[in-house]
Amino acid sequence: MPRLGSAIASTILSLFSVVSLVGVDKAQAAVLTYNFLDNSRNFFKVNNSSLTGIGEEYIPVSEGRLYDFTLSSLFEGSKEYYDLAGFRAVFDQGNFRGLNASGSDYGTSELIIPPEDGGPLYLRWSAGALWSIYTYRTSDTTWTSVLNGYSERYMSTNGGNFELAHRRIARDIEVDYTLVDTAAAAEPVPEPLTAGGTALALAGLSWLKHKKKMAA
Repeated sequence: MPRLGSAIASTILSLFSVVSLVGVDKAQAAVLTYNFLDNSRNFFKVNNSSLTGIGEEYIPVSEGRLYDFTLSSLFEGSKEYYDLAGFRAVFDQGNFRGLNASGSDYGTSELIIPPEDGGPLYLRWSAGALWSIYTYRTSDTTWTSVLNGYSERYMSTNGGNFELAHRRIARDIEVDYTLVDTAAAAEPVPEPLTAGGTALALAGLSWLKHKKKMAA
């Protein structure tokens, strides 16, 4: 019985040690903030507390904005930026590799110039934008992240056919990321295993003390 009790206590203490190590990893978790596309306004944040550091992992973005490929300068009420929350940051072996995200926008506007101001003249614009950032492995040790997208604007005069007035195209533009902030993540709520392991360890220590008193 004494040997059995000691074995049980040792197992409990070992379990407590493992759980404690998990707690240390959680305590070191951080919210990482990256800028990208050479624009300090383009950013996203990701909490790395769920990373295991094993293989490829995809972590949801908690907050982020992309100001490229919007139509805000052309149409009132169009998107000023794209919301990146919910898209995924790519990690490999615990190392950040890039972002996977996409978006689109569309808008129309018109201008009517009356005769007293030089008209009648009716101008109408139509524009659209589409973009994506994709991160992928290029070899066993290297990754790349690229941007593809376009924006177009068409104009019609007095009800005539639409004619192309603006076009921007981006093809396989390599995306660079800059880590600009590392903030401590909020302290996680202890998992049931952690609380249970602590309780078991304390019970094991109490049992050992009791057996020593009985043997004295």
